[in-house]
Amino acid sequence: MTAQSKPNSDEFLRDNGAGRRRLLTGVGAAGVAAITGQLATPEASAAVAPKRTDLFYYWEAQQHSLGFSQGVRVDNTLWLSGTAALDRDFNPVASGDLAAQMKFIYQRIRESLAEYGLDFRHVVRENMYVTDMAALTDALPYRKSIYADGPFPTSTTIQVNQLLVPGLMIEIEVTACRALP
Repeated sequence: MTAQSKPNSDEFLRDNGAGRRRLLTGVGAAGVAAITGQLATPEASAAVAPKRTDLFYYWEAQQHSLGFSQGVRVDNTLWLSGTAALDRDFNPVASGDLAAQMKFIYQRIRESLAEYGLDFRHVVRENMYVTDMAALTDALPYRKSIYADGPFPTSTTIQVNQLLVPGLMIEIEVTACRALP
């Protein structure tokens, strides 16, 4: 292979290894498999497809009716739906009290994480939806206590006009990763 010519696939595979490493650095697993001719068959891919595990909490009937799972785990990642302060009968807890709802929600999130052998150290993303930003500001020290000295998740907070059930003031969704210590 000369400096001016481009390698064909046979030349590429006969390259000295250093060139191969240099070319493979910027490609993903599918690119590496294609380059080296090791693409799996559809049957083999299905055999190693990640397993999905769904979590339905107290309100399984409501979750099926509304079309959502409380949590979904695929491989090392767990996505928890927005968690609100709702009792077993799907009624608001501590209606109009954001701080009390936040405490209830973090307890529910702790329970959901524990179902998968995780805790708040594994949370990598947190989104909060609130109806009153001033009330949230007063409750933030409690949120900080949940994560203590870290690690801290990425976090986004959005103010909304209303949540699903009247009286709810906050809903929190998180993503956790089992691969973290």
